[in-house]
Amino acid sequence: MPGIICEKMVFHVLSIPLHPTRKEITLCAFTQKVYKFCKVMTHRGHTVFHYGHPDSSVPCTKHFDVVSRATYNKVYKKQQWQDFHLQTVKNEVHEEFNKNSAALIKKNKQEKKDFVLAFWGFGHRECCEQLKDFFIVEPSIGYDSGFAPFKVFETYAQLHKLQFSLHNNNFPPFTDHVIRPGFYFEDFTYQDKKQNYLLFLGRMINSKGIDIAQNLSKASSIPIKFVGPQNLKNTLKKDNPLAEYIHTVSNKERKELLANAKALIMPTLYVEPCGWSMLEAFISGTPVISTDWGGLAEYNIHGKTGFRCRSLNEFYHALNIIETINPKECRLYAEENFTIDLVAKMYENYFEHLITTEHYGLGVVQEKCNFLVK
Repeated sequence: MPGIICEKMVFHVLSIPLHPTRKEITLCAFTQKVYKFCKVMTHRGHTVFHYGHPDSSVPCTKHFDVVSRATYNKVYKKQQWQDFHLQTVKNEVHEEFNKNSAALIKKNKQEKKDFVLAFWGFGHRECCEQLKDFFIVEPSIGYDSGFAPFKVFETYAQLHKLQFSLHNNNFPPFTDHVIRPGFYFEDFTYQDKKQNYLLFLGRMINSKGIDIAQNLSKASSIPIKFVGPQNLKNTLKKDNPLAEYIHTVSNKERKELLANAKALIMPTLYVEPCGWSMLEAFISGTPVISTDWGGLAEYNIHGKTGFRCRSLNEFYHALNIIETINPKECRLYAEENFTIDLVAKMYENYFEHLITTEHYGLGVVQEKCNFLVK
C-alpha cells in the first residue's frame, strides 16, 4: 500500500525440497523464486533465514541444512537438476525437510511478526502446521492449490481461477494479493537484431503445445529450437528437419537463446498460471506468440509485446507479422513492470499490510494461524 514506511522484517524461507537453492538451477521456477527473494530481501536489509539442501548457495542472513545428502540421494538418486524431477511431496525428503525446518524455525523465532514463506505450497504444509504465532504465507502461487491464510498469486488470472475452490464462496479475502514476478535484468541480454529461429523454452510435454510449435515451424519453414528437459514423455514426432531438441541449458546459453530468437512460442493448452519464459523474453527484447488465456493473456500485450492466438492459422499469421513488434517496446514494458526492486517493494508493502491490522478492519490478521480448515 502506498505511503507505508517499510520496517525491517524477519523471513523464514522454506526452499524447494527437490533442489538445492542455487542460481544456475533455472529449470525449477520455484527454486528461482526462493533464490531471488532471499537475495533481494537480504540486500534490502531484512533478516532472511533459508532452510534447505546442504549444497544450497544463496545470499541470506543464515542458511540451515534441513535435509541430508544421504536422504536426498536415496530419493532422487543420480538425477541432475537439468532432468525434470517428479513433483510428489510424499517421500522421505519432504518428511525430513518439514520436520527439521519446523524445529529450527521455532528456535530461530525473532519477534511476533516473523514470516514463514511456503514457496512450495502443500509441499510445506506439514512444516507450517507445527508453527504457531507466525505469519504463514504462500508468497507466489503458480499452482492449483493453496492452504495458508495469506496467499500471493503471480497473476489475477490464477487468483480468479482458484477463488471458489480455495474459499468456497465468491468473496475474496483482503489478504489474497497479486504480485508479479521480478527479475534481475543483468541476468539477460537485450538484443534488437534477431536471428531466424523460433524458440520453445519449457517442459517438453503435450499440454505445453509442443505439436503446435512443431507445426508452426514446418508451415513457415523457419527453424525451431526446443529447449527443455528431454527426459519427459510426450508424443511429439521428431520428424522436423528444421528442429533442434536441446536438453536444459545453462544460464549463459539460456539468455543467448532468448535474446536472439525471432520469437518465443508459448502455445500452452492449459490455463498457464503465469509464464516466466514469456517475461524473460520481454526483458531480452523478444516478442512472444502465445495462446490467449491465463497469465499469457494477462501479460502478453496483443500487438505490443507479441500476439495471442486461438488457432494454428492465427499462430501462422502472427509469425508473418512478428517483425511489427518493436523489441524496444518489449524491453520497456518489462522495465516498467518486472524489475526485481519494483517487485520487492510490492512484497514489502504486502507484508506491512498484514502486520498493520487497521488497513483491513476485519480482524483477519489476528486469525492468521487458523489455517487448518475446521
